[in-house]
Amino acid sequence: MFHSELAYFRSMITRDYGEDIAQGNGLPEGAISKIVRCGPFQHLGEPAINAIIRELESSFTVTQKRGAVITKDHRPWLAAKRPQIDFYYWNRLRKYYLETGTLPSHVLATLDSDTDEILDQCGNPRDENYGAVRGMVMGNVQSGKTTNYSALICKAADAGYRVIILLAGITNSLRSQTQERLDETFIGKVSMFGAVAQQSLPIQNYAATRRIPSYGTTRVADFSSGKDGIYFGLSGHQEPMIFITKKNKGILERLALWIEKQGETGGYDLPLLLIDDEADNASINTASDPKRTTAINGVIRQILSRFPRSSYVGYTATPFANIFIDPETTEEMETDDLFPGNFIKALDPPTNYAGSRRIFREGGDLREGMVRIIDDYRLLLPLKHKSGDTVADIPDSLRHAIRVFCITRAIRVLQGKGKAHCSMMINVSRFNAIQDQILGQVYEYLAEIKDAIAVHASLPPDEISDDVMDDLEASFTKEFDDSGLDWHGLLGVLNEGVQSIEVRTVNMRGGKLDYSLHKFDGLHVIAIGGLALSRGLTLEGLTVSYLLRNATASDTLMQMARWFGYRTGYEEYCRLYLPQMSFDHYEFVDEATEELRSEIKRMQAARRTPRDFGLKVRQSPLAIRVTAANKMRTAEKLKIAQDYSARHIEGFALPNDPVIGNNQRNAADKFLSALGDPTEKGKGFIRWSASGRDVLKLLREFRFVDHPDLSVISDTSLFEDYVQDRVTDELAEWDVVLPMRQSGDSVQFAGQDINLRSRDQGTVQRGTYRVYGSKNRVADPGDAQIGLSDAQKVAAEAAYQAEIYKKERAACSVRERPMMLVHVFGAKLRDDRVDCDDELKLDTPIVTLSFCMPETGKPAKERTYQVNAVYRQQLELYVAEEDDDSQAMMEAQDAE
Repeated sequence: MFHSELAYFRSMITRDYGEDIAQGNGLPEGAISKIVRCGPFQHLGEPAINAIIRELESSFTVTQKRGAVITKDHRPWLAAKRPQIDFYYWNRLRKYYLETGTLPSHVLATLDSDTDEILDQCGNPRDENYGAVRGMVMGNVQSGKTTNYSALICKAADAGYRVIILLAGITNSLRSQTQERLDETFIGKVSMFGAVAQQSLPIQNYAATRRIPSYGTTRVADFSSGKDGIYFGLSGHQEPMIFITKKNKGILERLALWIEKQGETGGYDLPLLLIDDEADNASINTASDPKRTTAINGVIRQILSRFPRSSYVGYTATPFANIFIDPETTEEMETDDLFPGNFIKALDPPTNYAGSRRIFREGGDLREGMVRIIDDYRLLLPLKHKSGDTVADIPDSLRHAIRVFCITRAIRVLQGKGKAHCSMMINVSRFNAIQDQILGQVYEYLAEIKDAIAVHASLPPDEISDDVMDDLEASFTKEFDDSGLDWHGLLGVLNEGVQSIEVRTVNMRGGKLDYSLHKFDGLHVIAIGGLALSRGLTLEGLTVSYLLRNATASDTLMQMARWFGYRTGYEEYCRLYLPQMSFDHYEFVDEATEELRSEIKRMQAARRTPRDFGLKVRQSPLAIRVTAANKMRTAEKLKIAQDYSARHIEGFALPNDPVIGNNQRNAADKFLSALGDPTEKGKGFIRWSASGRDVLKLLREFRFVDHPDLSVISDTSLFEDYVQDRVTDELAEWDVVLPMRQSGDSVQFAGQDINLRSRDQGTVQRGTYRVYGSKNRVADPGDAQIGLSDAQKVAAEAAYQAEIYKKERAACSVRERPMMLVHVFGAKLRDDRVDCDDELKLDTPIVTLSFCMPETGKPAKERTYQVNAVYRQQLELYVAEEDDDSQAMMEAQDAE
């Protein structure tokens, strides 16, 4: 709606405020309203004028920060050479994005500066002194990395990179989608070999002259030479040449062989940019079949080696890229030919990006409105099930979610967006057979809803008497009662909203989401699937997601997070239904991921190198879990180093054994009593001083289970070894603190009167008591700040405000010496006994430990551990389950 009017006003705003936009400044208050109300479209009426103002404000008020970059041996060149470069392809794309409103203006300005920085890091393609450059760009899940590398490709082509290879997707459909995107943003026409008539695309209208790059792949064909492919060589054309290929060994070998022949005509002398869109940890089955990745990367290295001037840029949506975490040792990591030794660039998402920060983080603006915790699935759709199980019915929570999707469709119609794509995702099983059963159940229920709406929605509200309509109204009241929408007003558009909804399975047996075939009327679909549904696929207009997966493997969970992305105009109506366990793990993944993103900012300020960052990734808690779990499939030994700098390590899981519990309580009592009189009795805590060796002795008397850091691997734990390495220097002296309530009934412990804390959300499963169930916590939120001076609190707050650390890590980082917390508490299991298979057998009070560690100046020491059976079993929690689509996707990747 109002496409031409919006284009007119965008050009006016850019004309008047272009410089402010380019510099990232906001527009003056009321500027957009003034321009629109003084424009030539007043005849449209007040509602249309208001709609245009809202649309423009949503575009021009979105902001985006420039991301940080860490480099090694960088020689800037772009600023000096810019006046000599004709940015034809980039200027065309920039005008296209700006005038069509595809990107908010501030986001476009950041895209411009970010890609300038990446191009500058890649090296001057016209300068023979630049040899091989290896870099990485780190974005976010579903945040627009395709947009970023499309802009980079345009600028690289303008700057003089003559050969561009883009490795895109592991299946033909994903490769084809990417080819289509590059047709629209760079090539400028539908890429086909031997087409009778060329089909130009809209971007051609945004340049005064017509130029088209050469291409060696098309929408329907991956790379091939001769009869079915290209006939000419690399040097036989004036424009740059692009290849968009699947990351497939056979196809890349064919391309490498063809490149081998280009030396005869000077093809090797042309500068190469190779972009790897599959550089992250999501590569299919790299853990169970590492030779696959090794073989493909070998061909990539072969191609790169043929060009004296080559730049390799790997794009990843997560810091946990294969290049960091797969190698056995740090030396192997750094010496890999594809290691991003020259630069790592982090992209910050724009403010309208709905990602983990806004959805899962405490205080996130979408968390309360969007996330719904479900627990009624256990009998009908248990997380652990078999392919041959029967699905007798679907849970009420899924029925509710389907009704909510129908309501969001009606809301989109009411917004005038009824012909936009709109999707719901149901990901409840890794088995295709179960997905097919879910399809039948969902289809039947959707048919009931459609029939009820067709018969009753047009009646006066007081004449409607139908159970399904009552359920729909109840779901509306539950989810959208405070939205300002009116149920009676929605009834009139319900039928239009729901009748076009289809139900499909999306897996490797068949079924796909062909949004491009529904450009004019929109695809409105409930998509049911597993890995194939979540693998690299953008679910357009996703409003409702329903997730039931027994997945603690972090890379698997992040693949499933298709709800991340851009939901402008309807994000307040989006809903995510998932179990508490999955929500808690997403919180953990978000924290681990954001810590590493912040690490890039810290390292940029400290002028550190990509190697330093790679080391941080390898030593992060999440990487330890993922890599250890993967390697344990085939290895008995584990070589790792863990970094506990500025961390709070909590003993959240204990054996549900009264004998062990009593022993540990007595050990803590004896330890504290031996320390003598406290050094401080504050409000809510008692503090002593202790030596690091005494702390180590107490730690060894405790047994922690299901804990990658504190559980014993062979003879020791990772954390124990970390402390042992520093016990004679930076961890020689400790604060020991017993935190407690400030008032209440007191008990005697270690000769002190203490007010017991209580923990009443515990679970017991398989002999393990977890203090807060699936939350890996035992401490109160403010415990890490105990004992800090006013100056330290100010420094911690500054680190938090600068987004260097989250609050708890910021408090740990400013400590002058480490602190061990001795937690003494009364405990109960959660009232509903969810996730419990036994009673709590530990006597009250229960005692456990946690450790607030300061920043370290000492690198973590890499050790080889002979892994025991118990630790191996714990790691299995972090291994990705085999999805029915896995093997089929590997076969599709292998197919040429």
